[in-house]
Amino acid sequence: MLNLNSLVTVICSCYNHSDYIEKALNSVINQTYKNIQLIIIDDCSNDNSIEIIDKWILKNKTGLFIKNAKNFGLTKSVNSAFKNVEGTYFIDLAGDDVLLPHCIETQISIYNAYSQDKIGIVYGNAKVTDTINNTSYIYYDKFFQSKKTTSPTDGFIYKEILNHSNTICSVSALINTALFKKLGGYDENLAYEDYDLWLRVARKYSILYVDKVLVERIKLKTSLGNINFQRFNKKAIQFKYSTYLIVKKTLKMNLTKEEDLASIQKINLEVKQNWKVLNILLIAKYYILLLKLKFRK
Repeated sequence: MLNLNSLVTVICSCYNHSDYIEKALNSVINQTYKNIQLIIIDDCSNDNSIEIIDKWILKNKTGLFIKNAKNFGLTKSVNSAFKNVEGTYFIDLAGDDVLLPHCIETQISIYNAYSQDKIGIVYGNAKVTDTINNTSYIYYDKFFQSKKTTSPTDGFIYKEILNHSNTICSVSALINTALFKKLGGYDENLAYEDYDLWLRVARKYSILYVDKVLVERIKLKTSLGNINFQRFNKKAIQFKYSTYLIVKKTLKMNLTKEEDLASIQKINLEVKQNWKVLNILLIAKYYILLLKLKFRK
């Protein structure tokens, strides 16, 4: 029998999000779905985020607050906090993003409509507020501008995620806790978490899309997606090297020639991106991967 009131854990990660963290936390307690466990992590912020969170917890009387003694990064922070997760599902929420009121209720309804043990992630659309250009747009409207569709595919979508013909708006993802644990959590060798997790989940489990805007995503000057195209930026270099490590993993994960072709498509895309920032060493590493794919049986 389906549990229509499953506990959902929200892990809200904060690093120098003093201008946004209160709105993010309010979006959790203002959900139409009420059976929620809230875990808050501060990754050693050097602004007044901790003070704001302490006051918020005192006022709202909810939330387990973990204060990192030093900056561990997102993958290590969330993996550590995951030990406290009690929910059947969880959301990895950045401290500068917002859940719309119906977000969790909508996601839970999708899980309950299917065989839950075979679903790894339920995700939706997002409104993106770009603070750099002072604009806003719907996430998938922009992602699919150059494609023949305006909506993501779902189901068993390993190949589509691999070649980047489909993507997941990570902040809108409700993740199956048991499967996350079974997969070993986030890879702590990586500078970012989501693409690697999507592939490992999609390799074995179904990923379902709900065609609704579930979250508001805030795009800041310091966001990884923004600095990723800056030359000689340390964080951008770490981000791109992490992508290389993820693509390298797929050579062992792929099961078919079609999937190998998807890896080649992804490699070609990354080579173009690395030419833009003159990352010659990483380009050379990608060409080695191409040779391995070309000559393996």
